[in-house]
Formats: sequence, structure tokens, C-alpha cells
Amino acid sequence: MVLYHAVSSYQLLEVMLHREIYHKKEKAILILPDFIIEKYPQYKKLEEDGFFTQVCLFPYMKIPHKDEKKITELTARAYDSAVPWKLDCFRILYVAGAHFYFSLLLIKEKIPFVFFEDAAGMLSRPEKLRDNLKKRYPLHSFLAEKYGLFSGTNPYISSIICLKRAQMIKNFPKPCIDFSVEDALLEIPSATRKKIIRFFLKRRIWTFADTILLTQNFANLGEMTMEEQTKLYKNMEANMLKEHRLVIKKHPDDMLDYQGIFPKAKVIRQVFPSELLPYVFWKRPEIICTVTSTGCENLGRHFTVVVAGDRILPGYKYKTGRKEYV
Repeated sequence: MVLYHAVSSYQLLEVMLHREIYHKKEKAILILPDFIIEKYPQYKKLEEDGFFTQVCLFPYMKIPHKDEKKITELTARAYDSAVPWKLDCFRILYVAGAHFYFSLLLIKEKIPFVFFEDAAGMLSRPEKLRDNLKKRYPLHSFLAEKYGLFSGTNPYISSIICLKRAQMIKNFPKPCIDFSVEDALLEIPSATRKKIIRFFLKRRIWTFADTILLTQNFANLGEMTMEEQTKLYKNMEANMLKEHRLVIKKHPDDMLDYQGIFPKAKVIRQVFPSELLPYVFWKRPEIICTVTSTGCENLGRHFTVVVAGDRILPGYKYKTGRKEYV
């Protein structure tokens, strides 16, 4: 029996694919955070559709960010209340969202685990994840950095699963297993892929757009204010996107009202990982535009990807088939 832990939309898709490819015939338990039901109230379908043997909600919202000893104690209690198996029942433990408190329990019990990077390319950018978390939950960020849970350097991390081509480093802190969500979606049977899509979306999306704007939740992460984020996308609308028919795929945690900025665009209301974009349209747009989004690392085979970076320049021309950095 194997155990998976995931906290984000990307990680949920990732562990669904990983289990399907590597542990399909083995019992697999999935731990999700209690707050994920706001995005996916249908989480029990993961059991009904056979993606996991059982899905357990971990009560993270009941663990206050106070002191380390109390956090570790409450995390152990939370596990006992949420998961009906002892940790030593599992042959392998896979932890995505390893900076969450569940990892502290594994470290305390001296249990080795496999570390999934937080998002595509994030293994080589641990300071970005650390700084974003620190702005809202400084103790949480401190503990994750103290125990090497951003960088994957903790002694109880046996190996790392990441997207190698998205990294800015060549030497990894642990044995590294390359895993691409984009490749995995192509590898699995089409019937399984359709079943995964149906978990997130009831029906395909119809649009006449030629370009997908993939947004980032800068304000929610504390990287900028909501006003600054609004100004950024208004700048994009006025310059590099004004000639394009847009459909907007919001980051699952992005709270900005894009209909007010792009009144002619279609805003997708459904919540799903951006890595599924190649499969969810009746007529798929050819271009994806983003400021900075790790989701694009798993979309390059299907779209012309344009990454704007920090500068939005007027008169920019797309070049088909290449990833362009403005």
C-alpha cells in the first residue's frame, strides 16, 4: 500500500497520473487538505472513479500557526483522526506540498518519504516558495526552511520527483526522478485521460478565441497588491493582447475580476489545472500568454507559449512554435 499527499490543483493532477502509471494495481491512499473542498467539493469521486482506494481530508485549518512543539503535536493528532492506517502500513510515502506540516510528522517519526516539487521548476527556486509563504505564515515558512522542505534537502527525503527540464540547476540534492505531467497525459490511455478530465470538468469549453491568457495570483501570494496586479493586466490588454481574441484561464487561487479588464474576453469559471488545457476545448486556441506561470512548463508541446516577464512591450509580435520572453 502507498500513500500520497497533495495540496494544490497541480499536485492533485500529478498524483492522479503518478498513481495511474506506477501504482495502478496497488492500494493507494490520498491525503488532501480540508480547505481543498472549496475548489473540489466532488473530491469523493476520486474514490468512486478508482483513482485512489480512499481519500482522507487532513484538518490543516484546525492547526494554529503558533509554536513548533504544538504544531507537531496537533499534526500527529490530525493524522490519527483523519487517516485510519498507521504510517508503517505504507510501503512508499509520496509527499507533494512537502512544506506543509504533514512532513514534520514523518521527520519526527524518522520515516523516509519521496518529495514532489511544489510546482514545475520550483525545486530550483525554493526561495520563491519560501518568500511567498513567509509573507502570510512566517512560522510555517521558518519551519519548512529549517527542515529543508523547500529545497528537498531533508535527510528523510529519499528521492525527489520533479520536471527536470524546468530546473535552473544541474546538480540535485537527492536522487532525482524526472516526471512530466504533459508526457504522462499523453502516455495514459485516452479513456483514462477523459475520466481525469471529467473529474475536473463536466463538459468541454466552447470559444472562438485564438489566445489563452493564463493568469497568476500575484496579489494572493503577496507579490503585489491587487491594484498593482490590475494595472499589470490592463497594461497587457492595452498593448500585447489588444489584437487577440482572448479566453482567460484564471489561476485556481486568483481573485481578480478579469471580465472588468477584458470585457470582450471569455473568462473560464471552472476550476481545473492548466495542464489540462490541451484537452478541454471543442476548438483549441493556438497561443498561451502568461506573465510568469509554472503551468506553461507542461504546455509547450501543444501551444505556442509567450511569457511576458516583468516588461509588457507594445507592438509585440508572436513567433509561431517558439517560447518567447518579452
